[in-house]
Amino acid sequence: MEIIKTKDSRMTDYENILMRKDALMKEGEQYYLEYIRRFGDLINDVFKMKIECIAKKKKISYCQARANKGLPIHEDEMNRYIDSTMAEYYDQLETMLANASAAKEGKTVSYADVLKIKEIYRYLVKLIHPDVRLDLADDQYMKKIWVQIVSAYNFNRLDDLEELKFKVESYLQNIGDQNIEIIISDLEEKIQKIQEEIMHIMDSLPYLYHLILDSETESNNRKKELQEELQNYSEYSLQLDEVLHAFQIERYMS
Repeated sequence: MEIIKTKDSRMTDYENILMRKDALMKEGEQYYLEYIRRFGDLINDVFKMKIECIAKKKKISYCQARANKGLPIHEDEMNRYIDSTMAEYYDQLETMLANASAAKEGKTVSYADVLKIKEIYRYLVKLIHPDVRLDLADDQYMKKIWVQIVSAYNFNRLDDLEELKFKVESYLQNIGDQNIEIIISDLEEKIQKIQEEIMHIMDSLPYLYHLILDSETESNNRKKELQEELQNYSEYSLQLDEVLHAFQIERYMS
C-alpha cells in the first residue's frame, strides 16, 4: 500500500461516499427510533399475546403427551417445563421493552446541533475513518475511539463528539501524525461496493420505515394492522384456554 501526502479526486469521492453511507445508516436508526416511539407499545402488546399463545400451545402439547401415556398432569411440573422452553421468547420480549423505553426517552436535537454534529463527524472521518486511514488500521486506541464516534454520531450526542474530537486530535499530535493521505488499491471497486451497500440500505428496514412515518394514511394503516393482529391473538388465546380446560390438571403436586 503506497503512502503519499497528496490526494486525488477519487479519494475525496471515496470519503464522501463513506459519509453518505454512514448518514443513511444514521437516518435509518432515527427512523427506527421514531417507529418504536409511535408503534412500540402496540408491537409489544402483540408480541406478549403471541408468546402467551405459544406458551398455551406448548402446554396443550405437554398435557396431550402426558394424557396419551396415562400419566398425571401436575401444574408445577408443567410450568417449569414451559418456562424452560420459553426462555428465548421472554428474553426477546425484555429486549423489545427495553428498546421501547429507550426510544421514548430519546431527546430531540436542535437543527444547529445537527449541523455541528455533521461537521465534527465529517472532520473525524477525514482524520481517522478506518477505511480511509489504513495506516491507523492496527491502532487499538483508534479502533476503540472510532466505535465511540459512530455511536455518538448515530445518537446525536454532540457533547460526546466534541470530547472525542479533542481525544483524537491529542492522540494524533502525541504520535506525531501529520495526517498522511493514503492511496487505496482497488479504489474503484471499493467505491462500487459502497454504492451497492447504499442501495441496500435504502431498500430495506429500518430505512424504509420513513414510508410509514411520513404518511398519515400509512401510519393509520399500520396501527390498524397491529390492532387487528392483537385482537386475533386475543381471540386465539381464549380458544386455547378452552382446550386446556379439557385436561385434568392437578394444581398442587402430591
